[in-house]
Amino acid sequence: MLIVFNKSKIYSYVVSLCTVIALFVMAFFIIEDNGTVATSASAKELPIYNVAVKDKKVAFTMNCAWNADDIDSILETLAKHNTHITFFIVGNWADKYPEAVKKISDAGHEIRKSFRYTSTCK
Repeated sequence: MLIVFNKSKIYSYVVSLCTVIALFVMAFFIIEDNGTVATSASAKELPIYNVAVKDKKVAFTMNCAWNADDIDSILETLAKHNTHITFFIVGNWADKYPEAVKKISDAGHEIRKSFRYTSTCK
């Protein structure tokens, strides 16, 4: 079998071979020393499950993350039992439901921002 090489075929083979070599070199130098590529943040924030206290106390918390349909009944139940809790505002919930945030605050409950919430709530 006779293989015919002309200038254009030789150029295309050389370009293809150089491209493959360049990709291997780039892949070799992009990978970190430990052989892995970082894909996310290294610090993980964990919730607080308990705190050492001298008195016997229980703390109730609630995450506000979805909707505000039940806020009135929740606040009514808490007021009926003279109980105050901490409401954790998740994401942009305060921006969506500012009237609910005001009701929670007016009822005397603590409001905290949760995770990486950027909006201000008072």
